Amino acid sequence: MTDDTNPIRSVKPRLSRRSVLKTASAMALVGVAAPHVARAAAMPEVDSSFKDFTLPKSSCDDSLVKIQQKGEIVVGTSGDWPYSFFPAKTTEWTGLDADIIRYVAKMLRIPKITVQTTPFSGLIPGLLDGRFDIVGDSIHWTLGRAKVADFCFPTYYYSEWLAVKKGNPLNIHTFADFKGHTICTELGTNYAEWLGKIEGMNFVTAKDWEETIQDLVIGRVDGIVYDQPVLAASFKDHPEWPVELASGYEPRTTKNPVGYSRYALRQGDVQLNGGISAAIQWMQDQQEMSKILTKWNLTGYNN
Repeated sequence: MTDDTNPIRSVKPRLSRRSVLKTASAMALVGVAAPHVARAAAMPEVDSSFKDFTLPKSSCDDSLVKIQQKGEIVVGTSGDWPYSFFPAKTTEWTGLDADIIRYVAKMLRIPKITVQTTPFSGLIPGLLDGRFDIVGDSIHWTLGRAKVADFCFPTYYYSEWLAVKKGNPLNIHTFADFKGHTICTELGTNYAEWLGKIEGMNFVTAKDWEETIQDLVIGRVDGIVYDQPVLAASFKDHPEWPVELASGYEPRTTKNPVGYSRYALRQGDVQLNGGISAAIQWMQDQQEMSKILTKWNLTGYNN
């Protein structure tokens, strides 16, 4: 689901199996080596307890098989609550995306998940450097990211939202209302990509989502843009904070495939991507995804 155009392919005569054999024999007679035929990649296994779950049968790389043989998948995350985080004083990885990936790993017979935490802006670079196999944090497809990484089948939808000081003293409901005011979001997010292109307001970034919200709470900025589920849950847990969700705001993130959260993988790891995508689609069809979303206070609108 990208906006890339399909390459124009030259049409070549189709050879039958017999003609291929004859061609190879003729080349051998004149001392020319027959072309190398690549061996099909080994097919990965799945947990048969998941009724009717199968993987797409395609010859590609063996990235999923290698992970199954190793018995471990390394996941990169920025530690964002409620998506992918470690609760205080514990070493147990938890969150919405943690639950989804743990379920997928079971389906794909990957017994061990190792989690590496890095700032959000370092997730894609860390993936490309090989520090982990998958960005297992809530992340969206963007034009820039699609140039260097691939994305799995969509998992769940959510939009950004605008938050302001309680009572909204500056009467801010849209970005046009920020003329002469300061707006903030987290560095490295897709929100930062398009907020920075809007003229007429002072745009700044914070290193993580905690600092983003704190900047609004202490009055360093006049408004912030961030994930609506995070903002709503945070404000509910901290009614003492002098902040609120802006009324009348219309999300920029529309409900189409690009607006859904996904997981990022290296472009060469086709087999791994196919396996994870197949598992997610099975979860959607069998209502297992809905169960996980409900656990984290998301509704059918997010599915």
